[in-house]
Amino acid sequence: MGSKVCEEAASLGVKVTSVSRGGRPSFASSADWASGVEWLRSDVSNDEGQWKEALNEATGVVSTLGAFGSNKHMYHVCGELNIKLARAAKEAGVARFSFISVHDFVFPGGWQTQNFLLRGYFQGKRDTETEVAKLFGEDGVALRPGMIYGDRHVSGSMTIPLGMVGAPLEAMVSRLPKGLASVPIVGCAFVPPVRVEAVAKAAVMSVLDKAVPGGPMDVWAIQSYA
Repeated sequence: MGSKVCEEAASLGVKVTSVSRGGRPSFASSADWASGVEWLRSDVSNDEGQWKEALNEATGVVSTLGAFGSNKHMYHVCGELNIKLARAAKEAGVARFSFISVHDFVFPGGWQTQNFLLRGYFQGKRDTETEVAKLFGEDGVALRPGMIYGDRHVSGSMTIPLGMVGAPLEAMVSRLPKGLASVPIVGCAFVPPVRVEAVAKAAVMSVLDKAVPGGPMDVWAIQSYA
């Protein structure tokens, strides 16, 4: 996801700095757009990392921080680290902040009450939404996609073409009434998948274009950038 955001921003001629633990990914080594990106190897969990210095020159930040695992780990990455980054960005004077959240799936009694395997993931994303709204107001955007599909790079030479499943599903589900996604439990099946390129475009525009409204951006609004 992060590399697609960089690619989209670089294609617009924007000065782009990518911050990640791995630095420049191997699959981008020969891509033309990658030469227009400054690749920093740094970790948000480290208070002394270069990531803080990068914020001082940034006019906008897109966070793609996220992880799966135990509820504790998911909450730490999706919530605590995203919130830490948002606060540091605000302190550095960054004008706009956007991050990849998650669709507001409907669970009986509310997802907060469910003691299920992904609770840390959802709680972290939602707590970050609250903090970003408090810090940035109309200059903070939470993108809420469901399934994101595209070529997933798992090694330097191997990719998984998720579009083989995602593209037909998007075409089919997008034709159905939007309200079906609000039905508890079964509504999850009616949230259309969205191309990674569309999410990247929406994320970039959310920090470059002040006409993009703050707050949550649902999957249907994200699709409009496809």
